[in-house]
Amino acid sequence: MNDRIVNSFKRSDVPSELLVPPNLKKLYIDLAFDWFILLSSSLLMFQTSFYLYPIWAMIIAGRLHAFGVILHDLSHLNLKHKTWSMRLLEILSGYPIGTTANAMAYHHIRHHRNTLMVNDPYFNINKKCTGVQRFFLTFKKGLFFVPFWIFRSFYGSVSYFIPQLRNSYAKVFLQDVSKKDLTHDDEVINCAREEMPLALFHMCLMVLAFIFPQLLFTYYLVIPVAGVMCIYRLLIEHEYDIYPDKNVYTLIESTFDHHHSLWGKFFFSPRNIGYHCMHHIHPNVGLHGLPKLKKWYLNNCETYREKYESGQKI
Repeated sequence: MNDRIVNSFKRSDVPSELLVPPNLKKLYIDLAFDWFILLSSSLLMFQTSFYLYPIWAMIIAGRLHAFGVILHDLSHLNLKHKTWSMRLLEILSGYPIGTTANAMAYHHIRHHRNTLMVNDPYFNINKKCTGVQRFFLTFKKGLFFVPFWIFRSFYGSVSYFIPQLRNSYAKVFLQDVSKKDLTHDDEVINCAREEMPLALFHMCLMVLAFIFPQLLFTYYLVIPVAGVMCIYRLLIEHEYDIYPDKNVYTLIESTFDHHHSLWGKFFFSPRNIGYHCMHHIHPNVGLHGLPKLKKWYLNNCETYREKYESGQKI
């Protein structure tokens, strides 16, 4: 593949062999690694000193954060006809963090479709902030982030049977900003239907926590930490201002790559989600393909190279 300098850059200039979709096999390998680390850390938590608990909790939270990124890649696939492998991946990565691929896709695909425009759902719930303000917002939202999703599964399940609740379900829990009447919207109804097995999963998990109190330490006290990691990442990935379009140059200006160190990748940008500018320019490219895509952009897109060739990180 020959690199070439492109003066007036377009997405179509990128070689097609770099535009690879999410790969389920690779996602399963990632998920197996994350589950191994999570379960090992959970066991070691009770075999080591109590003073080491914060370390084990951070490690487990980092893997729960990674679960969300794996589910994120799944949400970019066609979910209308889930295969058994897609559904199993959804259960193993999404259910522990309180969400489904459909619910994530509802707001996330709209975020890509309308990035930093007035109808971007993420712009409507996040703020441009730095320093102390970002610190407090991260904890204010992050500590309740996963419990909020878990509660959504119950509310959404009820809304499937009570149509009058579907508008509030969509607007509050799916981050819909369309101002439309969604009472009979097929996508909202489908999201609500998918919440039912998730709600059942968490009902069973709550019962198990009474039988095995260890779950309080390995899961229920850890999910707020995972939420903080996720919200911190969301707040640094974008310039939260309104932008008029989403061409390549606009996305380079308004979205940010971040945390490419080993430490950063483990906790704050797992599974290549830190290549976030690349992800927004090419949202249909799987996370495993983003490092090669970034390398190509550094060699061929002058504007991107000027921003990141010095190793700029957040």
